[in-house]
Amino acid sequence: MTKKLEVKPMGVLYGVTVVGIYAALLALGTSLAADNTDDAQDGFHEAVNAVKDKDFALATDLFSVLAEQDDHDAQFNLAILLQSGQGMPQNFTLALEWAFMAKLGGVEPAVDLSETLMGKVLPSTQTEVAMRIDEHLQERLAGGERAAIMQYVAFNRTKYANPDLETAYIWSLIGAALSVNGAAEVRDEIEGNLETRVILPAQDAARKMFSEQNMVTLFQ
Repeated sequence: MTKKLEVKPMGVLYGVTVVGIYAALLALGTSLAADNTDDAQDGFHEAVNAVKDKDFALATDLFSVLAEQDDHDAQFNLAILLQSGQGMPQNFTLALEWAFMAKLGGVEPAVDLSETLMGKVLPSTQTEVAMRIDEHLQERLAGGERAAIMQYVAFNRTKYANPDLETAYIWSLIGAALSVNGAAEVRDEIEGNLETRVILPAQDAARKMFSEQNMVTLFQ
């Protein structure tokens, strides 16, 4: 379980309290499930300490590396820095992208952050961000990353104002077939919101993808 830091006030930079940024960061743990977990932990804590030392540029660089590796805690922390404009110029678009990725990764504080940031960008920008997230998740799926399956389901269920329940249903079918945790329950939830004319073709599409792409081997 991740935990927020609580520290005493440390001053103000550019109208934003350092403690406000520091306390908002997820300070423990890292979402990486790769072989380099120890290195990731070290990099994560080094980034948190950089914020404590007010070295926001270093913190941004370190969190950026981990965020690109799909460390969801780092993605959230990077979004916080981008929202505050510390370490690099304030950028609500990039902050939204990383906050939404963290949300898909199960970082609870990222839910409120992504909602806040959505109110700061144009609908067209939301669409562009969604397209980039979709592309990134599909790359992870193509690489056989099991964790990306339910994240892609969640993404299509909650894609701003344009959810794609059919795609979410197809991937929940695949996830359930692969015994991915929670996939069967989500599959049944989505099915309850779809008509039969959508359900049956979606099931056929999932079966075809499952077979033709040899997903048992791909996601082993």
